Amino acid sequence: MSIAFLDPGNLEGDLQAGAIAGYSLLWLLMWATAMGLLIQMLSARVGVATGRHLAELCRDEYPTWARYVLWSMAELALIGADIQEVIGSAIAIQILSRGVLPLWAGVVITASDCFLFLFLENYGVRKLEAVFAVLIATMGLSFAWMFGETKPSGKQLMIGILLPRLSSKTIRQAVGVVGCVIMPHNVFLHSALVQSRKIDPKRKSRVQEALNYYLIESSVALFISFMINLFVTTVFAKGFYGTEKANNIGLVNAGQYLEEKFGGGLLPILYIWGIGLLAAGQSSTITGTYAGQFI
Repeated sequence: MSIAFLDPGNLEGDLQAGAIAGYSLLWLLMWATAMGLLIQMLSARVGVATGRHLAELCRDEYPTWARYVLWSMAELALIGADIQEVIGSAIAIQILSRGVLPLWAGVVITASDCFLFLFLENYGVRKLEAVFAVLIATMGLSFAWMFGETKPSGKQLMIGILLPRLSSKTIRQAVGVVGCVIMPHNVFLHSALVQSRKIDPKRKSRVQEALNYYLIESSVALFISFMINLFVTTVFAKGFYGTEKANNIGLVNAGQYLEEKFGGGLLPILYIWGIGLLAAGQSSTITGTYAGQFI
């Protein structure tokens, strides 16, 4: 569920928010994540209380014409999200291969191993969860390393989180921060994921106990995703806010700009960025495809 808050679109939104708005939109990132948690918990509650996921409920409750319109809209939204996830992963493969593998080859590799990972579900959903845990840990370590290497301002970070600020120049980045966090397919997905643990919806005490644990689980997951997004935003705020490169930065050239700004170290920052981006792209492609099956 937390992967939708960590896909390449999120990372691009984070780096552009940091480069163009500095630390000033961190408060919005925090509250958007909190809003996302509320929406995800409503999704989990629907799944636990009814014993069915959101797509099944929509199928049963809406008339045929509305059902097909909703299905078409959900699939198009999912395809739109999946395109940037696959391309983000392909960009990472191009970075890590030093340009040997072109974008189209990265797209083919990402699409192929996405289905390979999804086959793991045949051996139990816990195996698939373990894969996601590894990918999220990889992202966390990569971007935390970047944060440690670049040493953003702790004082500015706290001011950015606690003091709401929004100017006319940063409206576009603000919309991007919120838009990247709230993902339509994730609402369908979370209501389906809770079905992997069998709970009798007729036993009120068991339902409440399950909801309490899902709240804890979701809060921890989204706190980790918030920290990763925070790391990316502050790294680019430290490196590029107020510079000429700020308006030209994106997933493709972000690693190169980081390398020019902060240099190598034990592991060149270009490759740290590439590894984190690959984990984000690969994991979000899998979850997007997984959500599509339920929809």
